[in-house]
Amino acid sequence: MAGQRARTPYQDAGTRSEEPAVPAQRSPAAGGGTPDRAGGGRAQRGAASRRRPQARRLGGRLAALAAVGLPLLGAVADELGGPGVGVLFAVGAVLGTAAAAALCGPAGRWWVLTGAPIVVLLTASGVEHLSNPDRYRGKAVGTGAVRWVVGAFPVMAEALTAALLVIVVRTVLDRRRPGRAAAPSGRSRRG
Repeated sequence: MAGQRARTPYQDAGTRSEEPAVPAQRSPAAGGGTPDRAGGGRAQRGAASRRRPQARRLGGRLAALAAVGLPLLGAVADELGGPGVGVLFAVGAVLGTAAAAALCGPAGRWWVLTGAPIVVLLTASGVEHLSNPDRYRGKAVGTGAVRWVVGAFPVMAEALTAALLVIVVRTVLDRRRPGRAAAPSGRSRRG
């Protein structure tokens, strides 16, 4: 009897009068009805909940801008100053990665660490290739790519070191902050 409900002994006992269904009501905590007792109200809760995601998005956008923009700016400045990317690119990459690690939240730290080498390599190779397009044609692109990876590797390592340092400092400071939830003390609430 697929699709049919089984009858219980209570249903067989006799007919009962069904009461009309009561319409669902919203509680004040769910966002409807009257303001809560603290005087907050729905409008204030709604505005506060809208501000937090906007602040997180702004921090993420600033982190992405710092992670990509500073290395790009340094590479372009190095290319305009002389052949190849150099010190300004390295400083821009390290500062950009450190700033991105400082601006992002705990979930974004993984993206900063994994994205920093890719951003450094793509920025260095992209600026070098775009500034000398006639130099990298045909088989010379493969040779140039090897040179770009070898030249960008120390900058990648420095950028990752700066990001790790910033993340460790932020993690230690967040744990020492008194307003934050501390690590469990080993005792449960029950005992």
